Amino acid sequence: MRIGPLNAKTHPAIVAEASAWFIEFRAGDVAGDARLRFIDWLRRSPEHIQAYLEVSGVWAELPTSDPGGKIDLAAMIARARGEADVIELCAGTPVSAPHEPRAQHLRFWRGPRRTLLAMAALALLASVVVRFWASVFSDSYVTGVGEQRTIQLADGSTVELNARSRIQIHLSDSQRDVMLLDGQALFHVAKDKQRPFVVHVGDAQVRAVGTEFDVYKKQVATVVTVVEGRVEAYEPSGDSGIAPVVLSAGEQLTVVPHTVTKPTATDTSVAIAWVQKRLMFEETPLSDVAEEFNRYNRRPLTIDDRDLRKVKISGVYSSTDPSSLINFLRSQNSIQVIETENQVRVVRRDAH
Repeated sequence: MRIGPLNAKTHPAIVAEASAWFIEFRAGDVAGDARLRFIDWLRRSPEHIQAYLEVSGVWAELPTSDPGGKIDLAAMIARARGEADVIELCAGTPVSAPHEPRAQHLRFWRGPRRTLLAMAALALLASVVVRFWASVFSDSYVTGVGEQRTIQLADGSTVELNARSRIQIHLSDSQRDVMLLDGQALFHVAKDKQRPFVVHVGDAQVRAVGTEFDVYKKQVATVVTVVEGRVEAYEPSGDSGIAPVVLSAGEQLTVVPHTVTKPTATDTSVAIAWVQKRLMFEETPLSDVAEEFNRYNRRPLTIDDRDLRKVKISGVYSSTDPSSLINFLRSQNSIQVIETENQVRVVRRDAH
């Protein structure tokens, strides 16, 4: 499939929204309320209009389409199912446009032809979006358990990638983009006022020009710590009404879906201790300690007791020597450590 008409500068989230709207209109009649939401979506940004036209153009260029509208649906679906990066959705699966929680679901119940058309459109456009994303963020880097690496970028910036982390990087003439998909990274950003350095992570973006900052994508939140300079943290969509938050050196904030906390003063040496192979905790819940420990060890630390997960831990431990933390836990009167070949279980001492 050729995806040349898609503009590489268009944000992948906007392409996904345009694809969802295109599928909605292609699958069947769209009610008045949905049409009003679609018009409102178009009016928000010229990029929305451009993305919708480009997605429509991709559809028009598919080899199974023709001017008369006689589409070989069976061949189209077979082609879509043959794509390695397409996940097939079962009929009846609700699909909504991103950032459009009230958008109508695809009308799979409106007849067999429209059902097949919707399935084909969804599968093919999903392939387009996935390939577009891959083409924009072309340089990917991954680290395994206990592995760390340093990445030197063409602009002079450096990325320190922590264990069990994954990023994708794209440098353009107007902006430097990094997708932090998993884990943690410390960024040393080369100054370039003409090209902001933007880290996309979960529900937030972190923008800088020349600075040093750490981004840690945890299971339920993302923690941003500024070591030097200043950065802005904000949501990628302006629909939330949340204004960008400015962080200065020595400050940290936490981002959860639709919420950006206020910056607080922090000891930056704790946030970036992992670079020196150290795990530093200051009154840290044992659940967070386990999450950090498991980045470096193939035998995960597991805690089933909810109250035990809230127990606070402090201290400095080696990330390359699991016994340093395990021995500390063993020394606690209320904790029992049970080691097996596959895991390290932490339970209450009076539980066994």
